[in-house]
Amino acid sequence: MKNKLFFVNVIIIFAININFVRADFTAKVRKIVDGDTIHVVDKYGNQFKIRLTGIDAPEKNQAYGLESKNQLSEAINNRWVFLESKPNEGKPYTVDRYKRVLAKVILNGADINLLQISSGYAWHFKRYQNQQSPSDQKAYDYAEKNAKKNQLGLWEEKKPIAPWKWRKIRK
Repeated sequence: MKNKLFFVNVIIIFAININFVRADFTAKVRKIVDGDTIHVVDKYGNQFKIRLTGIDAPEKNQAYGLESKNQLSEAINNRWVFLESKPNEGKPYTVDRYKRVLAKVILNGADINLLQISSGYAWHFKRYQNQQSPSDQKAYDYAEKNAKKNQLGLWEEKKPIAPWKWRKIRK
């Protein structure tokens, strides 16, 4: 009876914890594409295109696009970062329709995605906030409001156009 009870407890603990399995990994940033997309290579030489989750930065040819890219480059280019991504659809990480790994980028314990928002070089991408933890949702939302209030980065403009609206206009 004790063995059965032990086995059942192990199964329950496994079932509870399986939802928290993540495919986090460390990689070196090789290229900054724009304010929310980077290329990295892991310690095995595998290359990945990474889309920073929870944010949407201005496009390259949009106002503040270059500044956003430069901000991200200064923060992480040629540095080793930790990438947090959730497993999805049988893969060890979440991939978007453009085959980019969706990840939160961490450098020395600092959330770089959040840094892009708090410095005024990205929006909190609320359309996909359900993919974020509740604490990240709150932090990103607060950072955007604070950047706007203090007119940082793109918030220097009276009515900056969000990238998702800008892309729609440019189609």
